[in-house]
Amino acid sequence: MSDIINQKKNFTLQVGNPKDFDMLYKVSKALANPERIKILDCLIGKPKYLSDISRELDIPVSSVARHIDALAEAQLIFVNYQPGPKGHMKFCSQAAVSYTVQLSKEDATEDTEKEYSVEMPIGMFTQCDITPPCGMTGEDDGIEYFDEPKFFFSPERLKAECLWFDSGFITYSFPTTPLLHHPCSEISFSFEVCSETSYYNNVWPSDITVFINGIEIATFTSPGDFGGRRGKYTPERWPLTSTQFGFLKKICVNGTGVYTDNLLSDKKITFDMLGLYDRPSVEFKIGVKPDAVHRGGINLFGKHFGDYPQSIVMTVR
Repeated sequence: MSDIINQKKNFTLQVGNPKDFDMLYKVSKALANPERIKILDCLIGKPKYLSDISRELDIPVSSVARHIDALAEAQLIFVNYQPGPKGHMKFCSQAAVSYTVQLSKEDATEDTEKEYSVEMPIGMFTQCDITPPCGMTGEDDGIEYFDEPKFFFSPERLKAECLWFDSGFITYSFPTTPLLHHPCSEISFSFEVCSETSYYNNVWPSDITVFINGIEIATFTSPGDFGGRRGKYTPERWPLTSTQFGFLKKICVNGTGVYTDNLLSDKKITFDMLGLYDRPSVEFKIGVKPDAVHRGGINLFGKHFGDYPQSIVMTVR
């Protein structure tokens, strides 16, 4: 349990810093409800399905769902989808250990661990070796022709808000600029993802693998290719019979190992092994191995498609 707790975040917000105003509001709003505080308490060190929270606290599932959204927006909890008795279900876990609110401007950031983030549009990949079925679509229209990997290198790919393929890998080159400001000890990537099949299938497992600078970091299983309702940011023009949204995944590497969704998944790979200071860019590669046990394809989502308003975000601390 200590490994899990150490990986959760300790946030510091400064009243005198305009950049913190939005998060101060979200945290204050999230904590201004007794039921949300009860939900936070029951999730401390004990990840649960939404239905488990409802049953344990005797709060209607619909109310729990609304509270969960507010708590996740304030980064107090982390939500993703896991297989359940009736398809994919929301799985909630603690994401923050503490929030410190500083009321003075002097020395407000001296002792705070600095964090730098870079967001990469999903169409700005630098390498691509994939197999069909595959394709890309933008917010307003489709991009080139589907099921032709050669079209993935069209300049139009920069408009992509959703891309998919059956197997193989796609690579993004992130700038090392954030690493130059201060010594860093942790790097993480967050992205919205799901499996890929014809139309959609909420129970369609796929083993998805992530590499950083050529080192295999983690493999996780997406439970399905999600549909059945429109994604929160999926454009109205996109057919409701097709893939609509994914789940938000976070892969982190620090001095103690690899963490997948804040849970320690590999102690053998550490931050220092990635050679982040020895290269002109940070290479993030994601895809499905041809010999994966569950070769169920992959969908990646941009900030204007799916359930989360973000593309692929690299954060260093």
